[in-house]
Amino acid sequence: MPFAHRAVLGELLLREWRERYQGSLAGGAWLLLQPLLQLLVLAFVFGSLLPARVATADLAFPVFLALGLFPWLLFANAVNRGTTSYLDHAGLIARVPLPPSLYVHARVLASVLIDGFGLLLVLLVLLLGFGLRPTLAGLVAALAATAVLALFALALARIAALLQVFVRDCAALVGQLLGLGFFLTPVLYERAQLPAAFAGVLALNPLAAPIEALRHGLSGHAAVPWMALGISALLALLLLLGSLALQRRAGRHLEDFL
Repeated sequence: MPFAHRAVLGELLLREWRERYQGSLAGGAWLLLQPLLQLLVLAFVFGSLLPARVATADLAFPVFLALGLFPWLLFANAVNRGTTSYLDHAGLIARVPLPPSLYVHARVLASVLIDGFGLLLVLLVLLLGFGLRPTLAGLVAALAATAVLALFALALARIAALLQVFVRDCAALVGQLLGLGFFLTPVLYERAQLPAAFAGVLALNPLAAPIEALRHGLSGHAAVPWMALGISALLALLLLLGSLALQRRAGRHLEDFL
């Protein structure tokens, strides 16, 4: 990436931070407050009102839920924010001679960095409050899983942002698909708890492996699915290459539809 583009990317990252939190009373505290509130609601509903059974008795349900929810939010927020990148920066794209994909990259990178920092804060809370003690190998697995989720988010955001230019209700569809994906990804449950037929179908979800790898790596209650994580990483790279090919074909018509 040319130095000038890196400088612009840095400015866009700062702009994303300001847009996300500027003007709010809590400011950057929402980085932790918003997902924690969601965690508390889900933990109350599925831990008390509709008790969910976790396959391992040594892992408290709030910990189990947090280690699935926060990685999912990192992925989903990045895709959601990246989807409207071209429309939100239509004026700049028309005036400034920069690669349009830079705006998608800035949105996704900013979202991943912000939510990734929130994930670190949650991990610190779990370390202090629940005695979570991840090993070095577990931390490596968590980093690898986060990288795979970020790759998927970038690839999907690039594709969705292009489609949103030509089909303006794409963003609404992405939101609905992410809502469905939340329940088809092992965030609230373990695949081991499901009937074999359902578990086999959910194994086809490429987001299952990174979520489980992060959870297992940090909690240590099960082996990290390295092979499945590697397959998911390969699929993420292929999807990213597909998004690059789509950009080359459709990108030339981008400004005509903005």
